[in-house]
Amino acid sequence: MVAAGLPQMRRYNRRTAMPLVLILTLSSITFITMKGSRVLMTLYAVDLGAGPFQTGILFALYGLFPFLLAVAAGRIADRLDNRVLMYWGLGTYTVSMVLPFIFPSLTILYIVAPLWGFTSMLWVVATQNLVGLLSTGDTRTRNFSFYSLGESTGSVLGPIIVGLSIDALSHAPAFLIMAAIPALCGLTVVLKRNMIPHTAVNSGGAQVPRNMKDLLALPAMRNALLSNAAVMAGLDLFNLYMPIYGHSLDFSATTIGLIMGAFGAAAFITRLAIPPLSKRFSERAVLAAALAIAAGAFMMFPLTTSAPLLAAAAFALGLGLGCGQPLSMILAFNAGPPGRQAEAISMRLAVSYGAHVVVPPLFGVIGAAMGVAPIFWTCAALMGGGSWINRRSVR
Repeated sequence: MVAAGLPQMRRYNRRTAMPLVLILTLSSITFITMKGSRVLMTLYAVDLGAGPFQTGILFALYGLFPFLLAVAAGRIADRLDNRVLMYWGLGTYTVSMVLPFIFPSLTILYIVAPLWGFTSMLWVVATQNLVGLLSTGDTRTRNFSFYSLGESTGSVLGPIIVGLSIDALSHAPAFLIMAAIPALCGLTVVLKRNMIPHTAVNSGGAQVPRNMKDLLALPAMRNALLSNAAVMAGLDLFNLYMPIYGHSLDFSATTIGLIMGAFGAAAFITRLAIPPLSKRFSERAVLAAALAIAAGAFMMFPLTTSAPLLAAAAFALGLGLGCGQPLSMILAFNAGPPGRQAEAISMRLAVSYGAHVVVPPLFGVIGAAMGVAPIFWTCAALMGGGSWINRRSVR
């Protein structure tokens, strides 16, 4: 992913390019665990007897602390030190990933789920902020696309590695495999710390008033947050209910991982197209079309029990939602005033994790009472609403 972008970075001097390459590379690798661990958490919980409501609570706990603390983390990145967030994020994330191996039970999942969410959020705030700061107005869309390609790589490899690990070793040892990845990335950050800017480069963030209402008053920020809410609701429900749906159809963990991986593969492909499409049609127009595609894909899931067809639907969903995340990230960063870009990104993340808190348990109740079909169709309606919001703003 990073190598594909290197020829286009020639315009950067070495001082800017090398930190950017390092951050993009480490983010790509870390996303393998971030994406895989959530699938592992769901499959382990189901294996231990958890139903849709209990797994929904797990996802809600995953988002609770980040929802409450994301904006504070963004202000730290703006005013103090990105590296503090990176150290604490990867270090604590690694330790918390090992705990289910040491204490294999459903109870420990309820303990580590909020830790995973909080510590991964610290890492994401710092890296997204650094990608934006190390870019120019002309290169920011492209560089955030590279960042999102790393996330797509994790969405492909994470579930597949988890599925293969569970089938070969069982659930508990799979947590050790997932923990090894952030451990190695954390060691790299420590060794290469002098390459990473420790503050928001010349942002002047310490002199900027800190009132979230100022940011929410910006129409561009409100639009970015609403669009992101729709995208994250769709991602959460896909990540939660696709494994549950696959388990109900007696699919193996490897089959479920491959279906989830099809989503990541499509997201990887579509993110390659974001820079040229955005240049021609604008970010909001591309986002409107992407959410419309996602709406159609969600309609298809309950209509088939075939693994190949479900993989095809997941691939179509990846084409749609794969655009949604990086575009909402770009729109949020661009909407933030100078010196408050990390805070703007963290507000977007707060919305994302707020979706983790509210959406899974809410739809867990629906799923327990009515099955998965109404959940997928409700997702389709949410995607359609997000598409309408962005089509309206384009006009």
